[in-house]
Amino acid sequence: MGETKQENVGNSGHDEAVPTASTGAGHVGPGGQIGQYKLLSILGEGGYGIVYLAEQQGLVKRRVALKVVKPGMDTKQVIARFEAERHALALLDHPNIAQVYDAGTTEAGRPYFVMEYVKGVPITEHCDRCKSSIEHRLQLFLHLCEAVQHAHQKGIIHRDIKPSNIIVAIEGNTAVPKIIDFGVAKALSPFLTERTLVTEHGQMLGTPEYMSPEQAEMTAQDVDTRSDIYSLGVLLYELLTGALPFDPKELREGGLEHIRHVICEQEPKTPSTRLSRLSREESAKLAQHRHIDPAALKRRLRGDLDWITLKAMEKDRTRRYASVGEFAADITRHLNNEPVQAGPPSALYRARKFMRRNRVLVGGVGAVLVVLIAGIVVSTILAIGQVRARAKAEAIADYLRKDVLEPMLYIRNRPLRASDILDVATQNLEGKFKNDPLTEASIRETLGSICLWGIHDYKAAELHLERARRIRNEQRGTETTPTNALCTMYYLRGRYKEAESAYERFILEYMHRPGADQKWLFWPRSNLACVYLAQGRYEEAKDLFVEAKQDSSVKGPYDFELAEVYRALNEDEKAEQLYEAGMSWRSPKDGFPNLLFMWGLANLRITQGRLEDANDLLVSASETGRKQLGEDHPHTLKFINSLGVLRTKQKQYEEAAGLLREALERRRLKLDDDHPDTLETKNDLAVLYKEQARYKEAEKLLLEAVEGRRLKLGDKHPHTQQSLKNLIDLYEAWGKPEKANQWRAKPPQTEATRE
Repeated sequence: MGETKQENVGNSGHDEAVPTASTGAGHVGPGGQIGQYKLLSILGEGGYGIVYLAEQQGLVKRRVALKVVKPGMDTKQVIARFEAERHALALLDHPNIAQVYDAGTTEAGRPYFVMEYVKGVPITEHCDRCKSSIEHRLQLFLHLCEAVQHAHQKGIIHRDIKPSNIIVAIEGNTAVPKIIDFGVAKALSPFLTERTLVTEHGQMLGTPEYMSPEQAEMTAQDVDTRSDIYSLGVLLYELLTGALPFDPKELREGGLEHIRHVICEQEPKTPSTRLSRLSREESAKLAQHRHIDPAALKRRLRGDLDWITLKAMEKDRTRRYASVGEFAADITRHLNNEPVQAGPPSALYRARKFMRRNRVLVGGVGAVLVVLIAGIVVSTILAIGQVRARAKAEAIADYLRKDVLEPMLYIRNRPLRASDILDVATQNLEGKFKNDPLTEASIRETLGSICLWGIHDYKAAELHLERARRIRNEQRGTETTPTNALCTMYYLRGRYKEAESAYERFILEYMHRPGADQKWLFWPRSNLACVYLAQGRYEEAKDLFVEAKQDSSVKGPYDFELAEVYRALNEDEKAEQLYEAGMSWRSPKDGFPNLLFMWGLANLRITQGRLEDANDLLVSASETGRKQLGEDHPHTLKFINSLGVLRTKQKQYEEAAGLLREALERRRLKLDDDHPDTLETKNDLAVLYKEQARYKEAEKLLLEAVEGRRLKLGDKHPHTQQSLKNLIDLYEAWGKPEKANQWRAKPPQTEATRE
């Protein structure tokens, strides 16, 4: 991997450093003399050079950094590289580049040069120590850009830009960043090129974490100034997020080919997305170092700074900034609240990248356009027959081209998402097939299914699936059989009575369908059992699950639902066996059930009082859920909510409040205020508030939970009874026994019970 450099001139904060064992013929160590320079200590050591802190003697007395070829390394090739660095630095004259004072050879004939000693710390460390704001970090970064641009104008590429090579010194009251090492610089001028290229064949020079794709490919003749732009982009990413685009340990552990693959092929997350993947503690610490709160930091990075950073780090260098000056100009525009040039890429480019990133994901998320087109064609054939469907193909293609694909070209203010395609398709569908409503119904069925299972937007799915059924009912003059998607939508939206009725009709009609495969009924019957479970009808759910499984060899995700039934019935041993077996089962597509089994087992451990075991499971499930499924996925919100309940039981109230408030806010937006999952979070947050003696806030949430659960689940549902008990306990703790007795004896009528 070439040399691993350690010589950080002045990067010590003190004058002493631990000497290394570099000795050999002609070796001069601390206490010795090279020319007019007395060597005081070793500052650092790299693959071929040693850097000393030295004191200049004679008329000018000052401390300097003296770099000399290491004993035993003074081959022709190394000396050629060293002399190239010396000549490169001699060409540079900029306040943000360490100045070269002198050069020569030792008595043993080893080259050395003398440069400005910069006493300070790396730029990232300086910014964190000083809790520098994003604005201050950007201002420091602009100074670096000016210095690198100066080097480029002199024909020099640095090729190893990283924090340890950029030291911030304090001059008066001003922080001044200085670039200190051009040790692997490539010269663009013919004089320097002929001295450096001969040593570079087959060597990876530089630091992998900051290395451009073309540098990682090790084709030295093809590296130009845009390589430094990439490295500056990585440095900016680190200044903004406190992390590197690719984890250093994972990057290096796979060897040289793995490093090349990551640098050249893997796409980094945007800075704002990287922040959202951090734990609450990490996020708080990071924001504190930037003198801002975590939520505001994410908002600060989203948009301009995401785009600017990733434009500098484009794999294809033709898509990067053409010069460091252009890069700096965009940062200046951002600071001045002017439009930046680095807006999001074109819709077609983003669509292509999106498809590549998500090609293995399930049901329309990764290949949403393919699924959209195929689903529309297939459902249209089923709805109106093959001959008529062919006649409609041109109209459907016209809709997809003009009303779905072309409008995506105008989505420019943010990165493309799967939901953008569906939003555009939805907006432009209204009235498009006025004279062909069954085709519209088929399109809406497909859109609804993608929303339901692809992007988990149950509200959007509800709009499309119900509209599709109304159209079909109107066109056929009769009540049509509910589709599986419609039944599932009712269940996921918390509309349990409608889900029960729809599944029962679906199953009944399927059973009497000529030639139907009865084994396929496992799925709708198991789904109906899930509805019974949600309604608190645990014995009925268990019987239907067991009966369905006897008629099918299907295993996997539905064992989780049966485990949930056993847990609800306090049959812990049976539940535990299914949870633990399920944790070793992984879906080849998404792995969701594996996380659900972890979550279910964690909830069982909570009821058993085994809080530490539950903690490990829930932390893992919630972190993985955030990364794999997304912050707003309903499963992720389950994990976050349960972790908040666990923290309440552990009396870690501050963290519990943050988790439960997050779950409540996201569930309200994702699922609605009266969804059973949202009502669960209201109940759990109220319990926390009661523990904190925040009785008024707890009362409001519990009244909403009781009323909502009465309406959605009924008075006798275990969850309704749980919220009622929590409300009575609240009034007892609050010192209001009369209210507790009132609810205990005959709960007052609420909006849920007046109908």
